[in-house]
Formats: sequence, C-alpha cells, structure tokens
Amino acid sequence: MLRNSQLSYGRVARALHWLCALAVIAALVLIELKGFFPKGSATRGALSYSHIQAGLIVLLLVLPRLAWRLGNPPPAITPAPSPLMALLAHAGHWALYALMLALPLLGIAFIQAAGREVAFLGLALPALLPTDPALGKQLKEVHELLGNILLWLSILHAAAAVWHHAIVKDDTVTRMVGPLR
Repeated sequence: MLRNSQLSYGRVARALHWLCALAVIAALVLIELKGFFPKGSATRGALSYSHIQAGLIVLLLVLPRLAWRLGNPPPAITPAPSPLMALLAHAGHWALYALMLALPLLGIAFIQAAGREVAFLGLALPALLPTDPALGKQLKEVHELLGNILLWLSILHAAAAVWHHAIVKDDTVTRMVGPLR
C-alpha cells in the first residue's frame, strides 16, 4: 500500500519518515563528533563536509515529505488521544517539519554569507547571498540554536513514541512501523 490508509501510514510516508530520521540523526551525530577534533584537521573537515551533505539530504527529503503529508492525511490514532495530546502531537510534527526545512537553508545561507561555496555531492549550489561575514556569523548562531532545538525535539518525539507504545498502548507506533512482534 503506497498511500496512507485509515489505519496506517503507506509505504511512501514510512520511507520518507525513516529516511528523514536517518539523515537528521546523521547530521546531528556528525556535527557533534566534529567538536572532538582540532580545528584544521582532516577529520574535522570531513565531518563538517559530511554534516553538510546530510543536511542537504534532509532538505531534499523534507520537500516531498511535506507534499506527501499534505496530500495524504495521517491515519487516526486508536484509541483517540485527548484533544490536548492531539494538539501537542500536531504542533510537534509541524515544528519538526519547519526545522528540517529551515536548518539546511540556514546552513547554506551562513556558509555562503561567510564567503564559502556549498556543494551537494560535488555540485556547487547557486549563491543565495552575497558575502557578508557579520550576517554569516548571525545566521550560524541561529542555525546552531535551531539545531539544538531539533535535537531535543527529536528526542522528545522518539520518547513520545515509546510512551505511546509502552504506557498508553495505542497504535501511534504501529501506524508508522507496522505490527510489532
């Protein structure tokens, strides 16, 4: 089943969800690992490059994911959550989408404002901003702040999934992964 049904997410929604999750996790892990290596080292540079590539993959995946989500309503949770829980879940999901869209764009912007080129798999992206080191520094700070928010929101998202499955015992998780044995 490619499309969402009333009971579960379809294969496309599941694939986009898990591919986005892997790319976000990769971007977050890579940037955290970068801090363990000295500035100017080859390893630090490789981790930074890989972080950028993972972020660009997030950007490439979140656009079709948003389009798919808008055209394929999510299946209802059974049993239905309280209105407050439904609102929190909805807000959390849209915050994740917004961050997955904003962070790569901010990353591109701060790198270009710093006067450096951004390339995806060796292909240079068009310049969105002129060189402006002061703006680049400000955009980098916003990028890092939102990256930390994404980290914690992702942890909360995963914890909520476990809570729904283990404590509430609704079908929140099985809608996205299928029946758990």
